[in-house]
Amino acid sequence: MTPPAILPTGGWIGALIFTVLFLAALGLFALRAGELVTLLVKAQPDNRFDRIGARVGSIFKVVLGQSGVLRDPIPGIAHFFTFWGFIVIQFGLLELIVNAYNISIPFLGNSPVFASILDFFIVFVMLALVLFAIRRAVFHPKQLQSALHGPWDGYIILGLIFLVIFTLTLVECFNYVATGGAAWTPLAAFLSPLFNPMGTGAATLAYRVSWWIHIAVVLSFLIYLPRSKHLHLLATPFNVFFQSYKPKGELPLLENLEERDDYGVSKVEQFTWKQLLDGYACTECGRCNTVCPATNTGKPLLPKEIILGAKEALFVRSGEILGKDSLYSKLGVAGVKADKTVEEKEAHHEPMIGGIISQEALWSCTTCMACMEICPVSIEHVPKIVDMRRSLVMEESDFPQEVTSLFNNIERNGNPWEISNDKRAEWAAGLGIPLLAENPEADVLYWVGCMGSFDQRNKKVATSVAKVLLAAKVNFAILGPEESCTGDPARRIGNEYLWQMQAMQNIETLNGYGFNQSAKSDEGTPSEPKQRTIITACPHCFNTMKNEYTQLGGDYNVVHHTVFIDKLLSEGKLDLPEHFDKRKLTYHDPCYIGRYNDTYNEPRRVLTVLNGNGITEMERNRNKSFCCGGGGGRAWMEEKVGTRVNQTRINQALETKAEVVAAACPFCITMFEDGVKGVEAEEKLKIEDISEILAQAIDSKEPATK
Repeated sequence: MTPPAILPTGGWIGALIFTVLFLAALGLFALRAGELVTLLVKAQPDNRFDRIGARVGSIFKVVLGQSGVLRDPIPGIAHFFTFWGFIVIQFGLLELIVNAYNISIPFLGNSPVFASILDFFIVFVMLALVLFAIRRAVFHPKQLQSALHGPWDGYIILGLIFLVIFTLTLVECFNYVATGGAAWTPLAAFLSPLFNPMGTGAATLAYRVSWWIHIAVVLSFLIYLPRSKHLHLLATPFNVFFQSYKPKGELPLLENLEERDDYGVSKVEQFTWKQLLDGYACTECGRCNTVCPATNTGKPLLPKEIILGAKEALFVRSGEILGKDSLYSKLGVAGVKADKTVEEKEAHHEPMIGGIISQEALWSCTTCMACMEICPVSIEHVPKIVDMRRSLVMEESDFPQEVTSLFNNIERNGNPWEISNDKRAEWAAGLGIPLLAENPEADVLYWVGCMGSFDQRNKKVATSVAKVLLAAKVNFAILGPEESCTGDPARRIGNEYLWQMQAMQNIETLNGYGFNQSAKSDEGTPSEPKQRTIITACPHCFNTMKNEYTQLGGDYNVVHHTVFIDKLLSEGKLDLPEHFDKRKLTYHDPCYIGRYNDTYNEPRRVLTVLNGNGITEMERNRNKSFCCGGGGGRAWMEEKVGTRVNQTRINQALETKAEVVAAACPFCITMFEDGVKGVEAEEKLKIEDISEILAQAIDSKEPATK
């Protein structure tokens, strides 16, 4: 290794001083980072070590490729250059560090190629910083604001990055002049007219001073980093690597319910290490807030604050968790944030639920998962919210009064209403639909669900689905009184015990009819599974039976009715008048088949066959769809704050000038019909399930008119 042209430390004394400062900064950084890691180690376990290949691939795509942040183009591009600038500048920093010992690294020191790459990123990072500063200081985006702390941490970070870039530029310029142009970089050559008059001697001194300032800024940044907003810089690669590869619609299982002392999460240390890592990784970009239906309709829920609240609760209790000799205990909670006001400090009190995180925020969530879909760093908001709801429901019996009857009715009647489950098949009277007990070898089980069985509006959907199956000559049956609520609303509200009770009952029934794909013979070996299918028009039934019953041993081939109908059409089993429906249609993507299960194309293909005009998409469609407001048990809760979610979505549909909203979920249909009445648009907009439009086509040989 060749020595640098100028020794920045001046000699062995300077090198020794640098070594002491450098090791001290590394030690303090390691101490702080080590305690952050220890907090994770002391949290609840969570196995995230499967599918290593996919996890490594996610690092390349999400972290190195910045695919998440680039979905929001302007700040995304700025962040892309800032991220890669940070990476490239570390190589430049490495060169400056070894220069302290009169060493230069090949391919870095005096390399015009590396110098050009480095200066390219210096310029674009500086432009990105200007954009970030203007965005924060002038436009004040609401999504960047936080109730848990003020804006100064963000400005401190921008200031530190600016100082790193600015002092690095000075180092280059003074080094260029002091070496007579030998230490060439594009920026230094361009700016040299400003510095040439100072002469070689003064430039040498200025180079050494700027080198020390640059190193001091970098080491200060290093020490500040583990407890700043910019902690995500260190945590994001790990958070992305350890993201969940289980089905998106699967909530974590509470095991051994009868033997547990706690249910859900009431204290921050009851979260898993990955749930706490989410807080470290949060960039505070607020994208989750921009898409949340509760936030956008004036509810007290801001998904970002849930994540930051859990992180804040962790830091509040960190001294107690780690012990009295920890650095956190010595510094005190006030020492972890430079920008806390007295009011903010007072707001950061325990308990976590009802203190840092309000109960109203938790009950406002529709579990639509829009926050998780848009998060650029793989944060998992919904499971945290449900975990805290579980604690409120099963430990505190503290939940919205409206859902008391829901819990009682599901437990007593097997459905959410005060209706005997014996009446579950009455909707099918006269249609010639057999019960599975009468046709136990049926190829297809139509799981009607509670809404299709008992709700007057959705009985029409159940009838339409049955008409389609009959027209296609599908060998199907229904369970009738043997069917019971899947437990989905109970689980999302937080009543895990009731969900497991319902799930085990349904699993026993389905296994008894041979629908379990993982069934074993009497000898204990896997038997030859029958190719049997369960279809349902309810995305909530579909999701919990497909993705969550597996947790309790129920492995079924569950298909949403739109997917099944699409298959019938592709196989030519339905004789339909093409382009039957001439009305202008728009389609609403239900959260539980859309974001939860990536079912987007099949419903659209069916509608395209039925309607020659195709689909007029709402602005928020597919994975950006706006929730109807009925998920997460919200269909049974009063909406007392802000504007109504269902009316907001109906107004979005009205903007398309469509005459019909094609739906694919009984909760969406119920919420939207109420929403249409709420905005007085009954004469402008109709709500119809896809199966209803299909049934109309089957019943008619003439094209429909407006």
